[in-house]
Amino acid sequence: MPAASPVSAQTSTCYRLGNIASCSVQPGNGDNPAQQRYAGFEEVERLRKQNEEQEDMRREQGLREEVGALVADGNCTEARKVALRAGDFALADRAGAMCKPAQR
Repeated sequence: MPAASPVSAQTSTCYRLGNIASCSVQPGNGDNPAQQRYAGFEEVERLRKQNEEQEDMRREQGLREEVGALVADGNCTEARKVALRAGDFALADRAGAMCKPAQR
């Protein structure tokens, strides 16, 4: 009977960054530990960038909602100010073009 082949060891690596968790199982194929650590740092950096992008999208959406509510209420000056304070000049221009001042 042939001998059973040995099962190679596996390692599990998990990272948590904010609300994002990532785990991976890697075969223990004798990789260089420094290379494994570098790969782990790359994964953490990738997750950090992904988290930043999601946060930026949430911030932009919040700004559009706030400016949109001001435009809907006819508060044109304030809508433009909010967009300009956030540094979104295109949104400020669109708000000014779309807004009709409220009748008093």
